[in-house]
Amino acid sequence: MSRLDLSGHGVSDLRGVRIVGSWGPGIFDNDAARDHLFEVTRALAEEIDEALADAVSLKLAGKGSDVVLAETLETVLPNIEIICVLHESLGGGFLPKPESADDWQTQFEQLAAIGSADCREVVRSTFERLRQLAQQCWEE
Repeated sequence: MSRLDLSGHGVSDLRGVRIVGSWGPGIFDNDAARDHLFEVTRALAEEIDEALADAVSLKLAGKGSDVVLAETLETVLPNIEIICVLHESLGGGFLPKPESADDWQTQFEQLAAIGSADCREVVRSTFERLRQLAQQCWEE
């Protein structure tokens, strides 16, 4: 089994894309990596939108039992956490507008069966963290 020889070639060169800007030796110190980070985090946000829209549709159609809604919404909080962690640790990526974060929270809290006070606090703090990051991002 041979190994791919990358000597003399940037990974972006192999994909047929030239890096527009590079400002350091780090993995995310170039435009291509930043664009990729943006696309990954935007896809996570789109999954959140889709899950919430699906849950609303199920609820309106009378098919939204707590179990069905929980299954539909099960990726919302993990996706928000991933978006926040990537933004905090890598200093970039897609963030929704603060109003969208508020809308997501309102919809999630109306649709999800959130039991204990501890769970409600986790939900509240997760959305608050996203909202704060979004406000910082969109104010710049």
